[in-house]
Amino acid sequence: MSRRTRTMLLAALWFVPLLLFTSAFWFDWLSVWGALQLPSMTPHFADLRSITGGLATTKHGGDPLIANPHDPWNRPFNYPRIWLRLFSFLGINDGNLSIVGLAFCALYLICISWLIARSKRDLDASLLLLASLSLAPLLAFERGNNDLFVFFLVFLGCVAASSSLTPGLFAAAALLKIYPFAALLVEGIRRPLKRKVLPVLAGALVLGLLGWQWRDVYAIRHATPASPTLSYGALSLMAQVTGNLWLYVIAACALAGALTLGLTRFGGFQIEEQVRNSMAGEMFFIFGGVYVFTFLTGSNWDYRLIFLVPTLPLAFELARSPRQGPVGAVYVGMVILAENSLVFGSRTGTILCDFATLGVFFWILAILLEHSKGYLFKTAATPQRQASRAHVLDMGG
Repeated sequence: MSRRTRTMLLAALWFVPLLLFTSAFWFDWLSVWGALQLPSMTPHFADLRSITGGLATTKHGGDPLIANPHDPWNRPFNYPRIWLRLFSFLGINDGNLSIVGLAFCALYLICISWLIARSKRDLDASLLLLASLSLAPLLAFERGNNDLFVFFLVFLGCVAASSSLTPGLFAAAALLKIYPFAALLVEGIRRPLKRKVLPVLAGALVLGLLGWQWRDVYAIRHATPASPTLSYGALSLMAQVTGNLWLYVIAACALAGALTLGLTRFGGFQIEEQVRNSMAGEMFFIFGGVYVFTFLTGSNWDYRLIFLVPTLPLAFELARSPRQGPVGAVYVGMVILAENSLVFGSRTGTILCDFATLGVFFWILAILLEHSKGYLFKTAATPQRQASRAHVLDMGG
């Protein structure tokens, strides 16, 4: 990729959010985000206000996980309590909350900038730009959702210069939002036997802390609604089946399953070891594992689809493979469709999101299952993390 193209794409990556936030703050928050077909809410950065509202509820003697009357929408607090402690320690309140929301967005953009800068091909970098500024990520921007910060921690764990830092970063992300525990699982499976100690210990620590707070975890689970729209995951599909979209859900499941099986027979899901050990391969397995975990265990608002963006570089590699080209190309298309399904409206967008997220789920799950046996029972030494970073297959080739 030429330096000029890289500079233009990076400039666009930062300019678009800057323009949106400047317009939203200067003119009207609802109108600016609503023009993009996003269901905006005021006061701005609505999801962060659940935390500041929870702080106010706590100061008045209440338990925000049970009832959070100081939230502008009376939503029960559905994050681990560590967020309350962090906001209290840092002195974050409604007055300075915008700084936090913008900082979370900036951390996400830093990660995407790294991906684009490492891309070798113009098309790869352009598709990364499109996916990273799709409607699902922009919804996370509008809400100021803390998944952006969790995304940053998981990403940092993947690119950390020292592999010993990775389990700690994944563990921190898991304590903040629970679902990144899947990253620890995948990391433990992927590592050679002698290097499984740190992720296993970190995973055990996280499980112990979450078990100690089981009442909070139970409350968080029940405070998180299973929405039939603007969301993905098993519980979201179940909510649709009990409503008036059941026929469309069955059709989407059948079509996504048939497409995945067809692509499996055509191209297979066997990935060469060099690709698996590359940075692109590592990000695919880590972020893909997180996505599969979120799909199976809950109903997730569409902004959590940001975790699919770092899986794209590996798909770009497969798309250029003579045998697996269709597999990689279809995967890229389904990710971008899932990220932008909101533009098609409520009913149509929900159906397309179901189809795309199901297809991606089957696709990633097939690859994880295909390679998990080899990782679990592999005893021979594998290329060291640092060595694989040096030889790859960088993010684009």
